[in-house]
Amino acid sequence: MTVPIVVILALVFGLTFGGGAGSVGSSTAPGALPALTPSAPSPDPAAVKPCTALLEDLPIHLGKLAPRAVHPKPESLFVLAWGDPPVLLRCGVARPADLRPGSSAQFFQVGTAQGSGGVYFDVTSQDKDEVYTTVDRAVYIQITVPSQYHSDPVVTLANAIAKALPPVCVGGQLPGGTDPSRLCTHRK
Repeated sequence: MTVPIVVILALVFGLTFGGGAGSVGSSTAPGALPALTPSAPSPDPAAVKPCTALLEDLPIHLGKLAPRAVHPKPESLFVLAWGDPPVLLRCGVARPADLRPGSSAQFFQVGTAQGSGGVYFDVTSQDKDEVYTTVDRAVYIQITVPSQYHSDPVVTLANAIAKALPPVCVGGQLPGGTDPSRLCTHRK
């Protein structure tokens, strides 16, 4: 008998954020704040494997921020939130507009998980939030951080991303040059 991938993902999500054996108590339970209904990325079968791997390595609490219940539209297990106002993580989003050959955009490296160089992000502003979108992993991951948190949650999430997903391209120029075909701006 085969278990559908949705059931497996629901179990992973429940164990990761549902207060399983590894959870830490918090003064704010996930149900204490109203559920969020953020927009979710369009379903993409190529995102299932990397997003599922990432879910397994995400922290239950993001510093002092407790997990939030989310009911994304359209339905997706790859939208998570912490705190109030919420830090949102969407796995499997569209390629950032700045990620193209000849772009003058600067990509910022965040985190240093276990000796890795960190994760490269395209950083934009949306209202009073900063939006960080990975550019160097197999799937694009967007983290929306309200301004009052600064970039603190991004460091923790970048370390989890680096642990779960290896880089697939080089986010920026390295000393001594880089093979241009390996730059993230040349990804399809």
